[in-house]
Amino acid sequence: STWDISATIFRMSKEEGEKKPLFDPGEKTEQEFSQGPVEDRSCTDCIPCLVFVAFIVGMIIITQKAYREGNPQQLLAPFASDHSQCGWGSMSSKNYLFVPRLLDPTVSTSGSIFDFTYCTNACPLSTSSIFASYGIGNAYAYDSEPYFNRYCLPSSQSARDVFFKNAGIEKAGQYMSDLYTAWKVLLIACGLSFVLAFFYMIFLRCCAKLLVWLTFIGFICLLAILGGLFWEKANNAVDSGDKLNYQILAVIFWVVDFILFLVICCLYDDIQLALTVIQASATFIFQQFWIVFVPIITIIITIGYIAFWISVLIYIYSIGTITQKGNTPLPSVSWSDETKQIWYYHLFALFWIVAFFIGALQFIVAATAAQWYFSHGTDQAGKGSVCKSLYWSIRYHLGSLAIGSFLLAIIMFIRFIFEYMRKQVEQGGATNRLTKCLLACFSCCLRCIGQCVLFITKNAYIQVAIRSRCFCSSAWKAFQLVLRNLVRFALINVFAGIFTFFGKLAVGVGTAFICWFILTNWSETKNNLYSPILPTIACFIIGYVLANLFLTVYDLACSSILQCFLMDEECGGFSGSHRPPALEPYFAEMKEKAKPNSSQPVSYTHLRAHETLRYLVCRLLLEKK
Repeated sequence: STWDISATIFRMSKEEGEKKPLFDPGEKTEQEFSQGPVEDRSCTDCIPCLVFVAFIVGMIIITQKAYREGNPQQLLAPFASDHSQCGWGSMSSKNYLFVPRLLDPTVSTSGSIFDFTYCTNACPLSTSSIFASYGIGNAYAYDSEPYFNRYCLPSSQSARDVFFKNAGIEKAGQYMSDLYTAWKVLLIACGLSFVLAFFYMIFLRCCAKLLVWLTFIGFICLLAILGGLFWEKANNAVDSGDKLNYQILAVIFWVVDFILFLVICCLYDDIQLALTVIQASATFIFQQFWIVFVPIITIIITIGYIAFWISVLIYIYSIGTITQKGNTPLPSVSWSDETKQIWYYHLFALFWIVAFFIGALQFIVAATAAQWYFSHGTDQAGKGSVCKSLYWSIRYHLGSLAIGSFLLAIIMFIRFIFEYMRKQVEQGGATNRLTKCLLACFSCCLRCIGQCVLFITKNAYIQVAIRSRCFCSSAWKAFQLVLRNLVRFALINVFAGIFTFFGKLAVGVGTAFICWFILTNWSETKNNLYSPILPTIACFIIGYVLANLFLTVYDLACSSILQCFLMDEECGGFSGSHRPPALEPYFAEMKEKAKPNSSQPVSYTHLRAHETLRYLVCRLLLEKK
């Protein structure tokens, strides 16, 4: 098998007495990890764990303060045209806001429907004298009924839409009505997305290699054909300038095609490994099918926490002075400096806790995949314990998860604040192109930093799961492993990312299409919807999100199995005893290629240096003569 340029240069330089390079890719994996994840574990990162616990205690204190001082019910109470709030103060017995001129067509020219509103204890009928007192004829009087226990609105949805439009929430009633009508189809979308994701995993297990190689061959042939077409067009061109341009385009296509062909030939072994790992990951998910429920449980817990977080947020939001928002019946709140600080703490808590749940998911999948990988060659072949992985995360590695999630939370918090400020600047009328360009560049940099931190933490969690060491040490070992195998990590991330993206897209589109067909043909929905567009979009989102949960396990499994493979290779070479059967064909092929052509003894480094063209170039660069 192949190593990456950095590791080759460092190792060969070391043997030839050259100076040590700036970036040390580290030594090979220690033999103590040749048997897989450490079983005799100890607690890691205890101080960060205590900091995390203290942070949660701070959240509890803030929650108590919010529930004690906040009053979200007042946020729901509307304001009348005389600025009194229905259900509060002098209007405590009158909970409903009534809009007499809601259907009056003259309002659009004489003012707003909210210029004449009042609080009442019961919703009036069309026969009420209140309409006559406002000069409204019987044609525009209406029977009102309670809506959200706060407003007196007509039973007609079109009439309610007039209210929503004037309040600045146009078509909200239609949207809620369509989603409520299509709730059964939304449930169908949940089950359908899992079925489609399951079939997509079967497709990857059987056809991933074939699909990739057919794509490569097809793309190479396409570039060659395009070059031929342009050359043929050049031969038929009358104008000499056009002929030259067509010839240049043909040569460019052929050169790019040749370079691509050489790259694929040089990286053939690494591409084969990446595709083999992808197929092995699909095998792991089928053999450990319970692992797909880990993200489901994680998302349920996360949704529960977010619901709790929103509940506390509503109470925090209501800590302040509540006033009327312009000429609408909606309330607004003014915060004190202390409330603003509480809001920032509460916002950071959302990012940290959610990132912690994500980290726990990554650790559990990584630990289970590592157990599955190294179980081969034992009497527990093909088995990995999700419960044991969960126990390890809670008992030994809460501190490590806290550090990784804290780093992610910092990046997410900074990005949130920056994007909010960027939005404010753009809405403020900033037209300077330089300012917009700088803001876009800074946003892109933050996004890149976030992706780097996410990559580092994910690979660090995998090493924590295998080595049972602290987060920083594991992150450094993961970085060294990546540095020694740059091409392999790049290829597995590219291929896994492509398959994951198209899987999510395919499941989302498939779910949306089937649900759209149901919505437009099922008698229970086709005649009761304003439009099937919003429920179809909701079905696509459901399919995409649930496919993302399913394929998240697959993506994590690819990264985990690749690291296990590389550690196994560094410890045992071609003779690893814990290799899954899915990887054996690759090793058999590499072992056959590594056989020397003569009976003369060949050094290990010499053998490795001659495996591919890339290492031959490295050797020539390091020769003294």
